[in-house]
Amino acid sequence: MRKIFFSALVVVLAACASTNKTAKVDIPQPEITVDQLSNTPAVAEHVTGGVPIYLGMSVTNRADIPITLKRVNIQSMGSGGYNVPAQSHPIDKVITPEGTDQEQFWVSSFATQSVAGVNGAVALRVIAQFDSPKGAFETVTVHQVTGRIP
Repeated sequence: MRKIFFSALVVVLAACASTNKTAKVDIPQPEITVDQLSNTPAVAEHVTGGVPIYLGMSVTNRADIPITLKRVNIQSMGSGGYNVPAQSHPIDKVITPEGTDQEQFWVSSFATQSVAGVNGAVALRVIAQFDSPKGAFETVTVHQVTGRIP
């Protein structure tokens, strides 16, 4: 009985491990850039606690077919001026072939003590999920952003 249970468990785990949530789509990957559009005034640059951050994201479709930006997942990596916990933003925008889409959105973050302060550099991991006539796919990029100087 124990042998049957472990055999079934191995089969189930193997099936889960081989499942791919996004199909391999044979189209050029979109070009993604992310910039921080906000800054914290100098008087509050070294605060700690919750800080809203305004981001701008540009997505350029390099494929010869339209793609639809469905969702963007953002999270900071390592330490920096602030930490962004994992968060998701639904978008649902069609981007024409060779077209560019501009998105802007706020993310919540938490500032801790740092030499650079809240306007210091932060590495953001961005997972952009797309749909296309050839199937769904996602891209993972890392962007370094900093507060803008007024």
